Amino acid sequence: MDIVNLETIAWRNVRSFTLFRVFFSARFYYPVYALLFLDYGLTLAQFGLLNGIWAATIVLLEVPSGALADTIGRRNLLLLAGVCMLLEMAVLLVAPIDGGGWLFAFFVLNRVLSGTAEAAASGADEALVYDSLKAAGLKDEWPRVLERVQRDTSLAFFFAMMIGAAVYDPRMVNAMLQFVGIDWVVEPAQLVRLPVLLTFFSGVIVFCMALRMRETPRDCALSVRATLVQSWRQTGMAARWIWATPLPFGILLAAMVIDSVVRQFLTLASEYWNVIEWPIATYGLIGSGMSLMGLFVPRVARILTERNTPVWNFLLTAGAVFVGLLGLGLAIPLWGIIPAVFLYASIQLTGFFVSRYLNEAAPSEQRATVLSFRGLSTNFSYGVVSLLYSGSIVWIQARSEGDLSEDRIQDSIFIDSLQAFAWYFVFTVAMVFVIHRWRFGKQRAARSLGV
Repeated sequence: MDIVNLETIAWRNVRSFTLFRVFFSARFYYPVYALLFLDYGLTLAQFGLLNGIWAATIVLLEVPSGALADTIGRRNLLLLAGVCMLLEMAVLLVAPIDGGGWLFAFFVLNRVLSGTAEAAASGADEALVYDSLKAAGLKDEWPRVLERVQRDTSLAFFFAMMIGAAVYDPRMVNAMLQFVGIDWVVEPAQLVRLPVLLTFFSGVIVFCMALRMRETPRDCALSVRATLVQSWRQTGMAARWIWATPLPFGILLAAMVIDSVVRQFLTLASEYWNVIEWPIATYGLIGSGMSLMGLFVPRVARILTERNTPVWNFLLTAGAVFVGLLGLGLAIPLWGIIPAVFLYASIQLTGFFVSRYLNEAAPSEQRATVLSFRGLSTNFSYGVVSLLYSGSIVWIQARSEGDLSEDRIQDSIFIDSLQAFAWYFVFTVAMVFVIHRWRFGKQRAARSLGV
């Protein structure tokens, strides 16, 4: 295949990948995620269990799906992700509201399909596009592609959160209907499925973008049995390569400690806004505003990767996370939003760093598998931190009982738990260097990381 055709395929893949990632990531139900589940008739306990099922599905399928992408083709895994996204939304569209046990069964299926879609897309999309750029002699364009994708995804998050919250608010919808002259009043129950329906339409675009992508020539003519054998062999090879190579090993350790603690805060963000006295009506606006940092953070990240070593970029990001976590513990009314900015920016920086460094370091034939280990490691560490956080809440509550009035004890326990985040993070950052040095020794690790 001549270079002109390869370039055409590469840029076509870049455009399709951008839209794939935008519509796969920015979902209209995100601003009302927990509320939507509860409005369907689930309990809080069921909501927590469903999130656990989702995370477990990703952990179990993350690496095998990456290995399959490297054997049967990345495009096939992206098509699977698109189909699963459509099915997970279709399940919610037909799920019976207040349906008791049947309702929970529908949501279990939804969470398994959602986790499967996440695992199938993770790594395969980036690996396909990076390899097509590399085949066309354009691999140096990858940082700029990442910058554009993160920027566009942030914009999409902004609009998805604003629209998703608006269509879930009956007052907003009724006001809009009256404005356009429609004499029809909707009830809250009638809006429960609307963000899901909008996300279903996003899934149609995701599937279409997967169809548009083209892979560079690969030898994938294997039987099903041979494919499974090769996939597990690919997984083992990728694991041994990561274990034996200082840079990807260090990158994954760094991603685990930063991603897990920041994501733990993000799941608690609405409670934090409540503690620092922001009105409930501003929560969606805050999330949308934070997502707009994606307009400039990727550009900063690209410049940092061009000027600094991975170690310095890790220390810089870790410093920003530490400052943010210290600020969270102060829980300053209204102004406490500023430390959260550090955390939102840090997780965007981390995503860019990890993607660039792993794509550049990983061998082409197992790139998707290596990238899948990123998802596996960060989801595993997030699960561990979630369990540790739950344990800390129980311990703080037991220690605080009887010392505070009933109406203040919950906020006090929450603030106490936030104050532990910064020092836990310092410990895990130190452990990254201890483990890396134990594994590779001082001189070899320093040479490979560019220190």
